[in-house]
Amino acid sequence: MNIIQADRAVGGIVDGQNVRKILGNVILQTDKMLMETDSVYQFVDRNLLMAFNNQIETENEIIWADTLYHNTRTEFSRLRGRVIIQSEQNIVFSDSIDVDQVLDLAIFNVPVRFEDERGILIAENGLYYQAVDSAIFRGNVQLADSTQYLEADSLFMNRSADLYELFGRVYADDFEDNVRFSGDYLYADSLGYRLLTGDAWLMEVNEAETDTTHLFAEMIELLETDTTSYMDAFENVRIWSPKFSSIADTANYRDDIDQFILRSNPILWQKRMQLTGPYIEALLENDEIKFLRSFTQPIVVMEDSTTGRLHQMTGDTLHAYFDDGNIERIRVFDNNESIFHNTNEDDEPDGLIEMISAGSLTMFFTEGDIDSLVAMRNIDGSFLPEEPQNIERRLDNFRWDPELKPGKPELRSPRLPPIPEERPFEMPPRYLRYLQAIVAEGN
Repeated sequence: MNIIQADRAVGGIVDGQNVRKILGNVILQTDKMLMETDSVYQFVDRNLLMAFNNQIETENEIIWADTLYHNTRTEFSRLRGRVIIQSEQNIVFSDSIDVDQVLDLAIFNVPVRFEDERGILIAENGLYYQAVDSAIFRGNVQLADSTQYLEADSLFMNRSADLYELFGRVYADDFEDNVRFSGDYLYADSLGYRLLTGDAWLMEVNEAETDTTHLFAEMIELLETDTTSYMDAFENVRIWSPKFSSIADTANYRDDIDQFILRSNPILWQKRMQLTGPYIEALLENDEIKFLRSFTQPIVVMEDSTTGRLHQMTGDTLHAYFDDGNIERIRVFDNNESIFHNTNEDDEPDGLIEMISAGSLTMFFTEGDIDSLVAMRNIDGSFLPEEPQNIERRLDNFRWDPELKPGKPELRSPRLPPIPEERPFEMPPRYLRYLQAIVAEGN
């Protein structure tokens, strides 16, 4: 170490240790760094330097700290009090940072704040690997930039690779796609892939910002390509929107054709209609259901708007067509069975019709109520009068489960307060002089 400048240097014994004191406007230099400081205590027998009110310049960064404890043998430094580390990638603020120069590792045992050109990250503690721009943070982690806000109990990230893993009480807000997430774990990478698990929730706001769709599941996967977004949800899937709702074990969505596919015990509700079947496919238009397809042996049940009686249709395959969210017609193909409840001129219940046919059966609707029926091939039907034993007639695969229908969920929101605009401490004098010098050079 070379002493470039100092007011004076004295030697002595402190607590039985051989100490060299370098005092007053000190500038020290090694082949790896240049340090400006008020004073330096060199504990000769311990390979230890103590320095006060420091500015340290290395090849990759500039460091400011009130106090520096540096082991000259292991290249391990403890920085205490108003610590600032500025590199080409970011700037870091904390009251305590340990730096292992051999491993290019920074250790944060107290709250830390990262800033770069994209945004800000704060956490209660963590590790940062400068060489590979990777970090692990723990304790009320928050990250915000122009495209997103993230919070969690802990975070692994490689900022330059745009790779993030969040653990525990995860919340994320994607400003670009107008999507919010929450769960126990979130993985996101630069390829547009996201994995969300553990009480996973996703809320998407439509382009007009007039409707929201909520998705709940144990696991949600998303993949965004240049042209299409795909979403897959698994286990205890629940979907709610103002236009329809559904449950299933598996749901798949692709946005280029606005298609939902529900599998494994799915049920879909739209207004007064419930559709149950092993496979349900829904095509949307302007957030409304445009077309439904279901097989094998699905059953659709509709509540009559006047009487509350339950119309029923089943068959091998079902197609349903809608106009601006209103049901126009339902067509059931092959081996169909149906029950339709009648009303008299006073809109009072008046018996029912049971019908079976080998061909197709089409039900037409006006303003959501049955208007007419068309059945094809091998038709067999009967009229049952309005009698108590006929009112509760049900098809063999009848399902009517309004209690399972998802209700409008409460919005999930960040649990932590916004990231403060101000930095965590008053800036040290040497740092302020550094900023003033940069401004002067720019002028």
